[in-house]
Amino acid sequence: MLWTRGEGCEDLARLLGDAAPVDGDLRSACLDRKADLLVQRRLSSFDLVSTAVPQGFDRKTVTGVVAAVGGGPHSQLAASAAERLAESLGVGGRLVTGARGPDEREEARHLVETLAGAVPGLVPEVVEVEGAGDLVDALEDGMLLVVGAPGGSWFQRQFFGPGRQLIRSAPGGVIVVRSSPRRCFQAAEPVEALSPHLPVEEAIRLAEYPLTPVADEGRLVGLFRNSPTIEQGTTVGEVMSEGVFVSVDDPIDAVAEVAGFFDGSPVPVVDRDGSLSGAVTP
Repeated sequence: MLWTRGEGCEDLARLLGDAAPVDGDLRSACLDRKADLLVQRRLSSFDLVSTAVPQGFDRKTVTGVVAAVGGGPHSQLAASAAERLAESLGVGGRLVTGARGPDEREEARHLVETLAGAVPGLVPEVVEVEGAGDLVDALEDGMLLVVGAPGGSWFQRQFFGPGRQLIRSAPGGVIVVRSSPRRCFQAAEPVEALSPHLPVEEAIRLAEYPLTPVADEGRLVGLFRNSPTIEQGTTVGEVMSEGVFVSVDDPIDAVAEVAGFFDGSPVPVVDRDGSLSGAVTP
């Protein structure tokens, strides 16, 4: 996890887990640390990793945590962050969604019960309200609100106004979270590569999988297929095939799209300049 400068950012990051400040280029810092969450002072277009933004947050004044969820793409992250904050601060936590009447209560109950299975530290609750403002107005002093970025049901959207500006605050401050898809660099593990100058006989002895990356000065240049019928007395570079890979910032789903080609071998992960960064096992 990484944090940038800004009021409450460092405090929030350290409460959520093992955190370090961004040093230098933001993208490079995320890749180097394999960050899964970035705490920053405002939402931006940067979506390489999931984001949390504190607004009016002061850990010393928080007496409880409420995750307000509305079924959008960020609800799971909001619930997970709220559970972690409640645990770190030693306060109670609730998982809340709104219903505008009996007709919506069953759907709302299903939503919170589904999310609650992954966050046992939060108490699930459905509240009948006309709008998100009613929930906020009913919060006790010191209650910290965690809410997903705009999206999802009417309930979640009502926390934001024109330009996606947060318009519903809470007595203990607000944490806005935005979930990004898991990326290949976050799942990549170190990988051993073969040199294109290595004799084939030696490569066969060293290769652990059917397909092994071939790298020259750190750059992926091809793939070596370990086969008993491969021509002997040659080098890896003479028999290697074209490199197939995924990029560090591809969603992890991209691995499944090429997994069949690799016969169970780890899929190489490369950076923008073609450097071999690791591999993901399908």
